[in-house]
Amino acid sequence: MSKQQEEPLSPTVTKVLDAYLDALKGDSDIDSEAATRLDTLLRQGKAPKPADIDAALFPPEEDEGAS
Repeated sequence: MSKQQEEPLSPTVTKVLDAYLDALKGDSDIDSEAATRLDTLLRQGKAPKPADIDAALFPPEEDEGAS
């Protein structure tokens, strides 16, 4: 698995992720910071776990930890 993480993303995958990020940021219903976090997660070169996707899109609010 470490070999997969060392290899850069293919040009095709990079183009798809670039277009996906542009679409996410163009959607007024999606937070730009959440789109950036998801993009970073997807560009790691491995399939993210559902929990990691949830954390990227819906991070815990700072107030929730204080309760």
